[in-house]
Amino acid sequence: MKVLALGGFDGLHLGHVAILDHARSLSPDASILCFEPVPRQVLGSERHVRLTTPGERRKILRKYGSCGIVVHPFDSATQRSGPVDFLEAILSSCRFEKLIAGYDFRFGSGRSGSIRTVRDWCRERSIDLHVMEPVCLYGEPVKSRRIRGLVSDGELARAAELLGRSYFALGAVSRGKGLGRTLGFPTLNVHVPAAKLLPPPGSYAATVDLDGTPRPAAVFLPSGAHGLCEAHLPGWSGDAYGKAVGIEFRQFLRPPEGGLSKSGLSMRIARDVERVLEVLTG
Repeated sequence: MKVLALGGFDGLHLGHVAILDHARSLSPDASILCFEPVPRQVLGSERHVRLTTPGERRKILRKYGSCGIVVHPFDSATQRSGPVDFLEAILSSCRFEKLIAGYDFRFGSGRSGSIRTVRDWCRERSIDLHVMEPVCLYGEPVKSRRIRGLVSDGELARAAELLGRSYFALGAVSRGKGLGRTLGFPTLNVHVPAAKLLPPPGSYAATVDLDGTPRPAAVFLPSGAHGLCEAHLPGWSGDAYGKAVGIEFRQFLRPPEGGLSKSGLSMRIARDVERVLEVLTG
């Protein structure tokens, strides 16, 4: 390994992609070093915080060919370590000549380490440090925190601009109660990991990737059931139980509606499907 990129890399947004592109421009066998779980899972008070799960991160990184991944555990010892001890612990086992990090990389106990700490550490070891400046959009740096806010507010088009792709979730299909089928709209019940950040409850225009083929879908996120995505794929029928699928959220359609009769709910879903096809084909 000649080049190592260091960072949180949750979301793999445009700023992260700039780091990856620079790393690969320096060496075709460049790798990234990231943490598992992501620090926010350990340090934050919220449960649903990840923009990318480990599986989603691998899926995105496959686009970068030979870009490898070095995963370091973010545990209590890592959390408590001072900045220099932090760098020694995570970098001493990696052999590299060039290190790349973002301008705002913070680490160590109380986030007391900064890019200046990294620069001093690298200078003492004759390591070439490349500091990446921010990628800005609409006058502000692209950051994972900013994207979390947009996804949490259902602002999926803006989130997609900062990510460079649609916000998506990977999950497994399991059997449900079959209510959608009785309404004339059979659904796939897709369960995503608990730490994954999902948009607010409601209906969405989306695509669902089954076996490498994205299909238009009306996706409903029920209130009080975090991690469950109910997806209806117009015109598709088949058995997907147990399969891993990907959902790309394109546009928020409406919030949940209570008190509807069975026929009223069926009519509402039918309108959702019409709107999905308009959004995805218009």
